[in-house]
Amino acid sequence: MNEVKKPKKPLIYYYAIAIAVLLIFNLFAMPNIMKMQIKEIDYGTFMSMTESRQIGLVEIQDNQIIFTDKDSQNVYKTGLVDDPGRTERLYESGAKFSKEIIEEPSFLTSFLFSWVLPMVLFIVIGNFISR
Repeated sequence: MNEVKKPKKPLIYYYAIAIAVLLIFNLFAMPNIMKMQIKEIDYGTFMSMTESRQIGLVEIQDNQIIFTDKDSQNVYKTGLVDDPGRTERLYESGAKFSKEIIEEPSFLTSFLFSWVLPMVLFIVIGNFISR
Protein backbone atom coordinates (compact mmCIF):
# COMPACT_ATOMS: atom_id res chain seq x y z
CA MET A 1 0.00 0.00 0.00
CA ASN A 2 1.43 3.40 -0.96
CA GLU A 3 1.45 6.14 1.60
CA VAL A 4 0.54 9.62 0.51
CA LYS A 5 3.10 12.04 1.87
CA LYS A 6 2.33 15.68 2.32
CA PRO A 7 4.64 17.82 0.22
CA LYS A 8 7.22 19.68 2.25
CA LYS A 9 7.19 23.43 2.10
CA PRO A 10 10.30 24.84 0.50
CA LEU A 11 12.93 26.14 2.87
CA ILE A 12 12.54 29.62 1.38
CA TYR A 13 9.28 30.10 3.30
CA TYR A 14 11.03 29.55 6.62
CA TYR A 15 13.81 31.93 5.64
CA ALA A 16 11.25 34.55 4.63
CA ILE A 17 9.46 34.24 7.97
CA ALA A 18 12.74 34.50 9.90
CA ILE A 19 13.81 37.57 7.93
CA ALA A 20 10.40 39.20 8.42
CA VAL A 21 10.56 38.65 12.18
CA LEU A 22 14.10 40.10 12.33
CA LEU A 23 13.08 43.13 10.27
CA ILE A 24 10.09 43.84 12.47
CA PHE A 25 12.23 43.47 15.60
CA ASN A 26 14.94 45.77 14.24
CA LEU A 27 12.43 48.38 13.06
CA PHE A 28 10.37 48.63 16.22
CA ALA A 29 12.10 47.11 19.24
CA MET A 30 15.77 48.02 18.81
CA PRO A 31 15.32 51.80 18.44
CA ASN A 32 13.25 51.87 21.63
CA ILE A 33 15.83 49.81 23.51
CA MET A 34 18.69 52.02 22.34
CA LYS A 35 16.77 55.24 23.02
CA MET A 36 16.08 54.26 26.63
CA GLN A 37 19.82 54.05 27.38
CA ILE A 38 20.66 57.60 26.21
CA LYS A 39 19.39 60.58 28.23
CA GLU A 40 18.76 63.80 26.35
CA ILE A 41 19.87 67.01 28.09
CA ASP A 42 20.22 70.66 27.11
CA TYR A 43 23.49 72.27 26.04
CA GLY A 44 23.70 74.35 29.23
CA THR A 45 23.81 71.20 31.33
CA PHE A 46 26.54 69.85 29.06
CA MET A 47 28.56 73.06 29.61
CA SER A 48 28.10 72.96 33.39
CA MET A 49 29.11 69.28 33.49
CA THR A 50 32.19 70.17 31.45
CA GLU A 51 33.16 73.00 33.81
CA SER A 52 32.71 70.78 36.87
CA ARG A 53 34.81 68.00 35.22
CA GLN A 54 31.99 65.43 35.24
CA ILE A 55 32.44 64.37 31.60
CA GLY A 56 34.39 61.29 30.52
CA LEU A 57 34.18 60.49 26.80
CA VAL A 58 32.71 62.89 24.23
CA GLU A 59 31.81 62.14 20.60
CA ILE A 60 30.93 65.14 18.46
CA GLN A 61 28.71 64.19 15.53
CA ASP A 62 27.26 66.28 12.71
CA ASN A 63 24.07 67.23 14.55
CA GLN A 64 24.54 66.13 18.17
CA ILE A 65 27.06 65.51 20.94
CA ILE A 66 27.02 62.15 22.71
CA PHE A 67 28.98 61.88 25.95
CA THR A 68 29.36 59.86 29.15
CA ASP A 69 29.83 60.94 32.70
CA LYS A 70 33.22 60.54 34.44
CA ASP A 71 32.40 57.00 35.63
CA SER A 72 30.93 55.98 32.22
CA GLN A 73 27.72 54.97 34.00
CA ASN A 74 25.31 57.15 32.01
CA VAL A 75 25.20 58.20 28.36
CA TYR A 76 23.85 61.62 27.43
CA LYS A 77 23.17 63.50 24.22
CA THR A 78 22.60 67.13 23.39
CA GLY A 79 22.17 69.21 20.27
CA LEU A 80 25.17 70.71 18.52
CA VAL A 81 25.49 74.45 19.15
CA ASP A 82 27.97 76.76 17.43
CA ASP A 83 30.38 77.21 20.33
CA PRO A 84 33.93 78.34 19.46
CA GLY A 85 35.27 77.66 22.99
CA ARG A 86 33.97 74.08 23.24
CA THR A 87 37.27 72.41 22.34
CA GLU A 88 39.27 74.38 24.92
CA ARG A 89 36.73 73.67 27.67
CA LEU A 90 36.72 69.95 26.86
CA TYR A 91 40.50 69.84 26.90
CA GLU A 92 40.68 71.69 30.23
CA SER A 93 38.09 69.37 31.77
CA GLY A 94 40.22 66.31 31.02
CA ALA A 95 37.58 64.67 28.84
CA LYS A 96 38.53 62.43 25.96
CA PHE A 97 36.85 63.74 22.84
CA SER A 98 36.69 63.00 19.14
CA LYS A 99 34.64 63.72 16.05
CA GLU A 100 32.97 61.10 13.93
CA ILE A 101 34.95 60.28 10.76
CA ILE A 102 32.63 59.69 7.83
CA GLU A 103 34.18 57.58 5.12
CA GLU A 104 32.61 57.76 1.69
CA PRO A 105 32.36 54.38 -0.06
CA SER A 106 34.09 54.04 -3.39
CA PHE A 107 32.02 54.31 -6.55
CA LEU A 108 32.67 50.66 -7.41
CA THR A 109 31.55 49.40 -4.00
CA SER A 110 28.46 51.59 -4.06
CA PHE A 111 27.57 50.43 -7.57
CA LEU A 112 28.04 46.75 -6.69
CA PHE A 113 25.92 46.89 -3.52
CA SER A 114 23.15 49.09 -4.88
CA TRP A 115 22.74 47.74 -8.43
CA VAL A 116 24.54 44.46 -9.10
CA LEU A 117 23.87 42.57 -5.85
CA PRO A 118 20.08 43.22 -5.81
CA MET A 119 19.81 42.14 -9.47
CA VAL A 120 21.71 38.93 -8.78
CA LEU A 121 19.54 38.21 -5.73
CA PHE A 122 16.32 38.71 -7.69
CA ILE A 123 17.56 36.49 -10.51
CA VAL A 124 18.56 33.72 -8.08
CA ILE A 125 15.27 33.95 -6.18
CA GLY A 126 13.32 33.99 -9.46
CA ASN A 127 15.11 30.89 -10.71
CA PHE A 128 14.63 29.14 -7.36
CA ILE A 129 10.87 29.87 -7.20
CA SER A 130 10.15 28.97 -10.83
CA ARG A 131 11.45 25.43 -10.44
